[in-house]
Amino acid sequence: MILRVVLAVVLTTALLAVAAPAVADAGASRADRAVARQVGALSEALETMVETDDPTAGRGARHVTSVRLPDRSLTSAAITRLRVHSRDDVALASWHVGARHSSKRLAPVPVRAAGGGTLTLREPGIHRLAFELRLRAGAVVLTVNRLGGETDA
Repeated sequence: MILRVVLAVVLTTALLAVAAPAVADAGASRADRAVARQVGALSEALETMVETDDPTAGRGARHVTSVRLPDRSLTSAAITRLRVHSRDDVALASWHVGARHSSKRLAPVPVRAAGGGTLTLREPGIHRLAFELRLRAGAVVLTVNRLGGETDA
């Protein structure tokens, strides 16, 4: 009887040890795909705004969106950081899920947080963002601002 219990515990432990990495990888993939879909839709909207609207020195073309960062659950990993930043005068979104790093081009112009620099989101949940097409020192730039929050969470 004791031998059966010990054998059952050993087999269960072995199965969990084999399955745990696969479950973690699937959760990271699920979270990565969820953010990639949202960033892809945002990219399309911002590309259209840059192509069709004129930048202004004051309030002008504006796009308001909500981005949901998944929290850790049984079926999903947590997004540890989402950054909206510029590199080589192009707007980018970059995010981390565990050890994975992904990024996507948002628009063919640089982006600046309302207070300057980059916008970084770290908290899981829904974040409302406003993007505006501006003319700064003769150059077209997107500005991004968190609605109802600070520029760096």
